[in-house]
Amino acid sequence: MPLALGVIPARYASTRLPGKPLVPLGNAPLIEHVWRRASTAAGFDRVVVATDDTRIADAAHGFGAEVMMTSPDHPSGTDRVAEVVRSSGDRYDVVVNIQGDEPLVTPASLDRLIDAFEGDDAPSMATLAEPLSDIDELHNPNVVKVVRRRDGQALYFSRSPVPYHRGAAGADMRAALSARTGGLRGYLKHQGIYAYSRETLLALAGMPPSPLETDEALEQLRALEAGYSILVLDSDFRSHGVDTPDDVRRVLELMNDSDGAGGAAPGAAEGALPGEAR
Repeated sequence: MPLALGVIPARYASTRLPGKPLVPLGNAPLIEHVWRRASTAAGFDRVVVATDDTRIADAAHGFGAEVMMTSPDHPSGTDRVAEVVRSSGDRYDVVVNIQGDEPLVTPASLDRLIDAFEGDDAPSMATLAEPLSDIDELHNPNVVKVVRRRDGQALYFSRSPVPYHRGAAGADMRAALSARTGGLRGYLKHQGIYAYSRETLLALAGMPPSPLETDEALEQLRALEAGYSILVLDSDFRSHGVDTPDDVRRVLELMNDSDGAGGAAPGAAEGALPGEAR
């Protein structure tokens, strides 16, 4: 098994939802739900919360997480994760950047990313995607889309609806898709959880932003422009990131529906989630 490090980058500042990692979700802050789910993944040798804010650090210490204080000057979560790797004395084979606003992430999906790095044909990078089923999400620039090759490698990531479906001449894309056999079959929503080889992560963190990355505000495009391949794996959960108060309510409803436990994952049992075995 590859030696695997999971890092949850967490900053207090957020344009749409200040203090997002500490937003209450049921009876625990958002970041605790993410940490507990990541901590139950079998493949991790270590899971770290990386932050530059003492409020987040204090909360994370309170629920038992390992915390590393990092620079407040990082422009992205990837840079924060890279600092953790540089500061660590261990030579990890794979590093997973776990988004701190994905409380529905499953240990199985994280293990799938880690397992991809086992063997001689390990990828440089891997990530997760789920089927798109809502045409409004397809046209929402806050929802990132990915197109992949037959072998699972990413062709492109975009905030635009890709691939473009032309359909009949003169029809707009929405109308063409509504008439398309299979509807949105084949369209993929990217989940912003990344696994890297140690060398790839540090190399990318040392590069300046690339032109496509700057245009789309998607840092994974830096990797594609630099010639790295990104393996896109199927996720077993449906992503619903937390960026607004409405998202908080919606995610709590989804957790309640799946758990039947009022969103009371933390505290139900040490390190466990309702409906999941340790």
